Amino acid sequence: MLAAGLLAAPMAGCAGRGNEGDRVFRQFDPANQVGGLAETIESWNAEHPDYRISMETLSPNNPQQFAREANAGSGPDIAQLAFTDVSFMAEPRILTPLDDLMASSPAEGGDDLLATDMTTYDGSMWAVPWTADTMALVYRPDVLEQAGISETPQDWEELAEVAAKITQDAGGEVSGFVFPAGAQFSSAQWFPINYYLWAHDSQLIRADGETWSVGVSEQQLADTMEYFTSFFTEGITPVSMQATTDYGDPSIIGSLDDGTCAMTFMPPAAFRTARESVGAELMTAPMPGGLEDGATHLGGRALGINANCEEPEAAWEFVKFLMSPETFENYPQYPASATTLDQIDVDPSEQGYIDQLPHAESFARYADAPITIASLQALVNQQFSAVYSGQSEPPDAARKIISTITTGLEE
Repeated sequence: MLAAGLLAAPMAGCAGRGNEGDRVFRQFDPANQVGGLAETIESWNAEHPDYRISMETLSPNNPQQFAREANAGSGPDIAQLAFTDVSFMAEPRILTPLDDLMASSPAEGGDDLLATDMTTYDGSMWAVPWTADTMALVYRPDVLEQAGISETPQDWEELAEVAAKITQDAGGEVSGFVFPAGAQFSSAQWFPINYYLWAHDSQLIRADGETWSVGVSEQQLADTMEYFTSFFTEGITPVSMQATTDYGDPSIIGSLDDGTCAMTFMPPAAFRTARESVGAELMTAPMPGGLEDGATHLGGRALGINANCEEPEAAWEFVKFLMSPETFENYPQYPASATTLDQIDVDPSEQGYIDQLPHAESFARYADAPITIASLQALVNQQFSAVYSGQSEPPDAARKIISTITTGLEE
């Protein structure tokens, strides 16, 4: 716990005002997911009666509102930010640069933060990585055991082999691997597709300085399409998944519950929900290739200080408190610090996330390109799904992706 006397300067000069003069910390996760965070902030307030913080929830995330407020000289003192929003906030300088604060008053675990590539802009740190998440392999250990599988797959080729064995041994009654494969922009198939590409030394686009180019060949894309299509053609994954977009879809949770799904993938929050709903043991493991650096994605949240805050040193002390192991004792998130990650206790069923996170890397590899990540996601999901359904052949769909990306990078 930070001592009450640690803050030499009052926070009265900051932009936000909460209840009875409290300073405002704004976050955007649903209220039912932040009970532990509210308790943690109350513990801060009990130790710092002169520097109380009010937590404000604005859900869903609305970076444009913060930008409007900050540009007008108002807004919350401290804000939770999506990694992908930091550069949007940093470019107009509506956040406080943190380099000097971090140097003069280092945060615990601040030497090995994850995803700093997403919080750095124009050579300065404009927000600090706070929480981290990724996708892990979720599985029913009893179903794997029934098929004689003692270890989860280490790479994508082994995943296909193990999943096929599970389905074959069960006479087709168990789906060895289930994944949402819908064509919509939001379809979660985007993640395993990229993981597969990254594990095979390719990616959709690459930057060489300020020059962007296509980072994958037509053959590599076609091979990736054939790989995921094989799960449907060999009866490993139900065809119904081609109409599913969400890793937490009731059909996936239901098949985990009745034992007809052996393996799938989920982020931490979805896994915890599934664990509460499924009447059997669920475990996690790293995704195929997940222990290789850069073969899986790193998502999460950052913390930024409003540029209108007149006493940023005081606000920084609160940010440091939120980054401390004490916060994560009550707040069910993973810290974006390898050191703090090692210090917290997690349910053994979540060990897959803990093992994988230090190796995961953000989507910064696609950020700031002429073609947006959202456009890439919509394009890839649509073309892969067209192959699954038989509407396109892999070479044709691969050419469409390459052509569209090439055009997008030239605009």
